[in-house]
Amino acid sequence: MLVPGPMRRLGLGLALGVSAAAALLACGASRLPAPAYVAHPTEALQQVAFPPPPARVEYVPASPKSGAVWLDGEWTWQTDRWAWKRGRWVMPLANARYSPWTSSRDRSGTLYVAEGKWRDDKLRDLPEPAPLAAGRTRGGAVTNAEGDTLTATPNVPLDTPAIAPDAGDIPDGGLRPDVGIGDTMRTPDELPLD
Repeated sequence: MLVPGPMRRLGLGLALGVSAAAALLACGASRLPAPAYVAHPTEALQQVAFPPPPARVEYVPASPKSGAVWLDGEWTWQTDRWAWKRGRWVMPLANARYSPWTSSRDRSGTLYVAEGKWRDDKLRDLPEPAPLAAGRTRGGAVTNAEGDTLTATPNVPLDTPAIAPDAGDIPDGGLRPDVGIGDTMRTPDELPLD
């Protein structure tokens, strides 16, 4: 059945209006709570042999505690390869700011990176707070800058008890061991938790 011109234009206008409203809502969606940020001091940069792989996709559990902030997962350099440090919920340190992972190149192209660190007002390193809950990722092989598939890379263990204090009855409030290393891709709900 053919729709008359005015009706077709009305339907098209309505569809475009709904699409625009959906796009505006998506752009205005709330973000995860984050700590106050500060730049790394230059001396925090360390030279690495090659760039990290793309960031891993992580399932972010619900915040386990009021006032907790989310620290994104990041690649860390371990002697001769990259390992993934999972994103995590933590309670921010008092009077501290967070310097997120960053990379930089000098004029000759040498690559330098600095891992995420908590810092005081004089930019000195502070101990990392214990994670309250960690993101889930599947681990496994990655592709390097040349397009070669590398063997499975580990997730960096988070040095915490199996369940952090005050995790309560929140299903994802406790920390989980590395999950799904070498597994085929599955949805977050299908990933093993123990």
